[in-house]
Amino acid sequence: MNRASLALFGLLLMSPAAANAQAPAAKAPAEKLSADYSHEPFVIERYATIARFENDGTGEETLRVRAKIQSDAGAQQWSELVFGYNASTEAIDVHYVRLHKADRTTVEIAADATKDAPAPTVRDFPAYANCKEKHIAVASLAPGDTLEYEIAKRIVAAEAPGEFWFEHRFIDSAVVLDERLEISAPSTRTLTLKSSPASTYTSQTAGGRTIYRWKRANLKPAAGDSQKTADQSKAKSPDVQLTTFASWAQVARWYAKLVQAAAQPTPEIRAKTQDLIAGSATDLDKIRAIYDFVSKSIRFTPLTFGAAGYQPRAAGEVLTSQYGNSEDKNAILSAMLQAAGFSTETALIPSSRKLDAAVPSPAQFDHVITVVALAKDLIWMDSTVDVAPFRMLASGLRKKAVLLIAGDGAGK
Repeated sequence: MNRASLALFGLLLMSPAAANAQAPAAKAPAEKLSADYSHEPFVIERYATIARFENDGTGEETLRVRAKIQSDAGAQQWSELVFGYNASTEAIDVHYVRLHKADRTTVEIAADATKDAPAPTVRDFPAYANCKEKHIAVASLAPGDTLEYEIAKRIVAAEAPGEFWFEHRFIDSAVVLDERLEISAPSTRTLTLKSSPASTYTSQTAGGRTIYRWKRANLKPAAGDSQKTADQSKAKSPDVQLTTFASWAQVARWYAKLVQAAAQPTPEIRAKTQDLIAGSATDLDKIRAIYDFVSKSIRFTPLTFGAAGYQPRAAGEVLTSQYGNSEDKNAILSAMLQAAGFSTETALIPSSRKLDAAVPSPAQFDHVITVVALAKDLIWMDSTVDVAPFRMLASGLRKKAVLLIAGDGAGK
């Protein structure tokens, strides 16, 4: 990693009682902690994630980290902490950042070292001004220092009121002597909780809440290119997934309402659509003409699904601004197709990993494409790639399972 840009927040069907029955005890790492890691640029001595969710869909995730810096390269990598968040639904609190220096003194990082900034991908797109990053400069970090911090991200407005979801990958790209995960949820909620075979956990119910705990370590130094390692990690299923959605049909009904609200054909969209399809000889020609306009004339903003919030922007606004992420481009493409007399469907798709059908969670998706049923055929369209021919999908989207959502909310 170039800098300590650590993600905060990520979520199968199991009653709390069943979860307790299936919770094996955590196993201690096989390797000894006395191994020689002196050649590592840094060693993470402790990395703890504590997530707490409430019935209304709000919650908080706290990250506590302690890392020993062992080289100039390590100091450079940790000299700036960066945490992304959506300011419309989330807030980040910096509880403390401190350095334990090699001479045994402790330095508290001052509050003025923390700055808010727009996420780099949205600086030219004011509609996504809520996509922010919290930057914390650790200017005096040096080899021999131990960096310690605690950061909390709060969900202040639920994206799906009454529901929550989460997923977590344990660190495998650096030496971590002790990694903990704790999830606290109301004991009255039925959760779908899935943990990988290597990620055993314990659970305890008391005081109206059930707490799930994991303990891991990664004692093998990372090898190879860091970006390649990060891409490989994204392609793997998370170690832990949790969701309160009981079925994919429920997820589909939730997201269909968001699309319906955004994909309303305005008079301007209807007029533009009629201009686009004038002279088209067939229905397929009409669909192609509309796709070509949205694909080539509406600039794509490369934001992962949900990064700017799950509610797409209104189609009319997207037409005026001439840019949009995959959710927004699906909204305007759907609105225009509806204005031309076609029924559309929305496909939520994971581009970098395989969909786990057992876990009905929005966290699995990172992209949105548009579908039209024409005769007995389905027309699949990804309008985010402006140079792609009509009906051509990028290789990462082919042969993938998707959640297909009809306009009336039916999902499969």
